[in-house]
Amino acid sequence: MKKLYENKPVLFAVIWIVIYVVGFGSAGIQTEDPVINYALQIAAGLVICAVLLLFIRKNGLAEHFGLCRFRGDMKRALYLIPPLIAATVNIWSGFGLREQSAAANLLGVLAIGVFGPFLEELILRSILYHAIAKENERRAFWIAALSFGIGHLVNIAYGAPVGDTLMQVGFACCFGICSGALLVTGKSLLPGVLLHILHNSLSFIGSTEPEHMWFFIPVCVIYLAYAAYILRGAAPAGDS
Repeated sequence: MKKLYENKPVLFAVIWIVIYVVGFGSAGIQTEDPVINYALQIAAGLVICAVLLLFIRKNGLAEHFGLCRFRGDMKRALYLIPPLIAATVNIWSGFGLREQSAAANLLGVLAIGVFGPFLEELILRSILYHAIAKENERRAFWIAALSFGIGHLVNIAYGAPVGDTLMQVGFACCFGICSGALLVTGKSLLPGVLLHILHNSLSFIGSTEPEHMWFFIPVCVIYLAYAAYILRGAAPAGDS
């Protein structure tokens, strides 16, 4: 695996994207019982995390991939307050459990609220970005940000409504730009992981109805404006 990473980093990233989409994603549609599906996703997430983190630790790549503290100016980053507010959009219209049972909601938070965001940020945001950044940092930024959003189209194959999925794609692209900007300017993946976990986890206790979907418009504006603000005049993180 080390030779593949060193010689063909983009292929290395793509392979892990496929492993995540197929392994983690398909685990969530194996049965009609959400408890079992979430449990399978947690198991898949644990295996993928273990393999990747062991590889990263063994090869001293933790800081390279942003698994370290935020190195930017937190004051200039406004202490992450704007994106943290945006990440709470799922509870803006009230509260309501997403699943019918407490077990399903708890396992759902662990699977979709924790493992999913961490792996998506690590693989799509950082590993893919750094693989492409060796040649072109600007291109790497946009590919990592937009592929994260476009990648949500796979949800259609898992039975998600087309309209909802397209809205999710647009939202995810905006979030990807914001999270990518934090990685580039702060050399840390952790702020993006935090925001992603907050957004996904709150979807299990939020009651955002179709008539409130317009909430996502100001959220997208916040993410894009914040990304533009912190990127302005900032030097890219590069390959350090």
